[in-house]
Amino acid sequence: MRSVVSFDSLKSMKKASKNGYRVLSREEGQKLLDRQARRYLRMSGPEFARKWKAKKIENPDRPEVMRVAFLLPFGG
Repeated sequence: MRSVVSFDSLKSMKKASKNGYRVLSREEGQKLLDRQARRYLRMSGPEFARKWKAKKIENPDRPEVMRVAFLLPFGG
């Protein structure tokens, strides 16, 4: 499965398509989720995915939690 994400949010990615989007592989999506979960929540991507699915995230409506939760389709 592949996902599409805005290139603006992926400054480390090398090349976008003509329309400004880049298709991510499953592995790239997992790396993106992991990187953002560590940055905003101080936990790994897989740990965040497990806790989110188990509804064990404290205050899930916080902006930093939602920012990472939106990435779950890319790598969770």
